[in-house]
Amino acid sequence: MPPAIASLEDLIAPLTEPEFLELLRTRSIRFHRGCDENRYDGLLTWRSLHGMIETGAVPPEALRITKEAAVVPPLFYLENGRVNGDKLERLLASGASLIIEALSPHVPALNALCASIEGRTAETIVVGAIATRGDGGALAYHYDEDDLLIAQVEGSKRWRIYGPPVRNPVSGMSASSEQQGEPVFDEVLRPGDFLFLPAGYWHQCANERDLSLHLGIFFKPHTAYYAVKSLLTKLVTEEIFRRPLARLENPTERLALEAEIKARLIGQFESLLSQKPPTG
Repeated sequence: MPPAIASLEDLIAPLTEPEFLELLRTRSIRFHRGCDENRYDGLLTWRSLHGMIETGAVPPEALRITKEAAVVPPLFYLENGRVNGDKLERLLASGASLIIEALSPHVPALNALCASIEGRTAETIVVGAIATRGDGGALAYHYDEDDLLIAQVEGSKRWRIYGPPVRNPVSGMSASSEQQGEPVFDEVLRPGDFLFLPAGYWHQCANERDLSLHLGIFFKPHTAYYAVKSLLTKLVTEEIFRRPLARLENPTERLALEAEIKARLIGQFESLLSQKPPTG
């Protein structure tokens, strides 16, 4: 068993922490070929993940199974409320893919790694996983709203990344999905490799015949947009923000209310920016 990966420094070696933080700041693609194919085994293997799914340690509601970009209904892999391992294997063998967007809360080693990285970056960290077998990929051509570090655990997968990226994307944005000529990155990831994929880059993956398992470590930064979005649910509880502005008795009352609203908004926003980043 390789040494445990317990920190950001362990995860990104041979990059240094300052080098990686610069990648986050500039949102630059970086690929590193691993020197140890078992490097990530201490975090997860297909055998350990399969076992956690069968026992319910990773609950069924955390799973999403797709085939040809369509979601497979749970009735094809659940039995008495639990995942049937043999049915899951048959689905994967038929070309389906397993997607777990938030795996870290269910795996102590991954949860500890997230906490360690959060302490070094002040960003929210979530680890997911994708397992695929056979031709094709789990997801259609798309971009992610968060920066993503891909750690290839088992098997191989071809990544093709296209530019230019959508700049500083957030949830709810719309952008053209038309491919932009030749990819700016085209490599096959193998066990032990890692790829830093900045937010906003359109990409697609192609699997080979053997099972492929990779971890996706999502870096969710604090932005003013998410701060304001989270603020809305708080404002509805305060009567001052619910008063009809056009029904005030006179201009003096309106000016007084506007001043009070502005002061309250500034105070709330400054308070939000000083707290742990909201990312919902």
